[in-house]
Amino acid sequence: MKKILLTLWVLGCAGSNTAFASVEQYVAAVDQISEQYKQDSRNFFSSLNAQQASFTPQQQSQYCAMVGRYIDRLYQAADQNRQSLDRQFRQMTKQDVINQVMSSKEMLILKKYNIQCNF
Repeated sequence: MKKILLTLWVLGCAGSNTAFASVEQYVAAVDQISEQYKQDSRNFFSSLNAQQASFTPQQQSQYCAMVGRYIDRLYQAADQNRQSLDRQFRQMTKQDVINQVMSSKEMLILKKYNIQCNF
C-alpha cells in the first residue's frame, strides 16, 4: 500500500513538474517572441523617414506582415502549452490574441498612421 501511494505521489509530482515546465516553456517562448518583435519593430521604424505622416502601401504591407508573424507566434505558443495555462487562457482564440496586440499601447500610438491590417 505504501509503495502504491508513493508511486502515485511521485507520478503526481512528475505531472506537476511537467505542467510547471510547460508554463516556464511558455513564458520563455513569449519572452523570445516579444524580443524578436521588438527588434523587428526597431529595425522597421529606424528605416522610416522621421518626417513622414503615414506609411506607404509597401511600408504598411511590411508592418502588417511583421505584426501578423508576431500574432501567429504568440498564438502558437499559447496553443502548444494550452493545457498548462490558467483556465482563463486555455480558451484563448487567435482573435483574442489579435485583440490584445491591437489594443496595446504601441498599436494605439500608431493610430495616427492610419494602419489597416487584416489578420
